[in-house]
Amino acid sequence: MGSFSGISKEGIWIMFMIVLAGSALSVYNIKDLNALLLGEAYAKSLGVNLDNTRKRILIATTLLAGSVTAFCGPIGFIGIAVPHIARMIFRNADHKVLLPATALLGASLMIIADTISQMPGQPEVLPINTVSALLGVPVILIIILKSKFL
Repeated sequence: MGSFSGISKEGIWIMFMIVLAGSALSVYNIKDLNALLLGEAYAKSLGVNLDNTRKRILIATTLLAGSVTAFCGPIGFIGIAVPHIARMIFRNADHKVLLPATALLGASLMIIADTISQMPGQPEVLPINTVSALLGVPVILIIILKSKFL
């Protein structure tokens, strides 16, 4: 189960460097991602190399998700729900806005989930997956219901 409790100071620095590399690669791809929002044909007409962009995004995603999973364990639903929450809040599809918004919102929700899982005043600790599921599942259900009735 996912947890923040087993991370050492050295682990934090290692994870920070990996996340920094993944974030830098994501920021590097913002322009190409924005072009892809309008379709592959439009992106190609702007000179976007789709194969290279896909490879860079795959590497960035692997670095970001893999580092968190390696150091904290699997933490479900946050990665699926948070980008949709950010789009709902900011009503924007520009990755220049969504990338930092998603990162800050995801970090904030994980701090809230970790605080709830610790249940101040209680000796037991809930798995953080349980709390993140309670936060993420309603958002995913709303997204599914909206897409079903559109």
